[in-house]
Amino acid sequence: MAGAYCKTKYPILLVHGLNVCDGERGRYWGRVPDFLRANGAVLYFGGQDAWGGIEKNALVLRDRVQQMLREQGCDRVNIIAHSKGGLEARYLISSLGMGRHVASLSMIATPNRGSHIARVLLRRAYPAVWVWGTCNNEYWRRKGDENPDFFRVAEQLTPAYLERFNRDNPDANCVYYQSWGAVLGKSRSDPAMAACRAAAYAVQGESDGLVSPASARWGVYRGTLAGVSHQELTDVLEHDLPYFHVRRFYAQLVHELGIKGF
Repeated sequence: MAGAYCKTKYPILLVHGLNVCDGERGRYWGRVPDFLRANGAVLYFGGQDAWGGIEKNALVLRDRVQQMLREQGCDRVNIIAHSKGGLEARYLISSLGMGRHVASLSMIATPNRGSHIARVLLRRAYPAVWVWGTCNNEYWRRKGDENPDFFRVAEQLTPAYLERFNRDNPDANCVYYQSWGAVLGKSRSDPAMAACRAAAYAVQGESDGLVSPASARWGVYRGTLAGVSHQELTDVLEHDLPYFHVRRFYAQLVHELGIKGF
């Protein structure tokens, strides 16, 4: 793998999920961007807030896509999104009318039908969540978020909210949609996600810690990745697993976009 293996017709926008920033503000994608660029990919980062609502973050993505179109002299982009970032990309395409400028949307563990973790936390431990959410908003405001909103975001990740969201944001016929899910199983390589998986197992079943494969399924479903957590799917922890090679996964994803003419 070298040279032009990850070269695509259209540039790629990496769209991060919740609770971490990318680009100049963070290392959400770990070692993946450098690896893709070394193999020919043209990459941009979403740069949206870590705890911004779907609608506000989608406006940031619209600005980013318009920047890519200007700088790269292209008329479309590829989007690769993790977790909540996939919802923001879908809103960008459907509600903001940017579908004509998006060739493909690849979603990794996006809670398209919600995450029961959000519902469980808000329903069973509200006082503790209120304190956590208030402190979380202040922390991310100091880190650069324009309008962090823990409680709005938590609501937007519930199954009930996503049922309405899906009705209001139908797929655009001009965009190729594909998705992957993941299950953590008995792996303990990510203790935090293992604890989340256990907390929601009774209502959600197997998951990557936050999102079940059934929720992640959208468009062309490319499969369920085994033994990998929600965080490990983006290399934010920057550690290698014997059964999931994160940089190779994204390189293969991008390579296949190029083969499809995207």
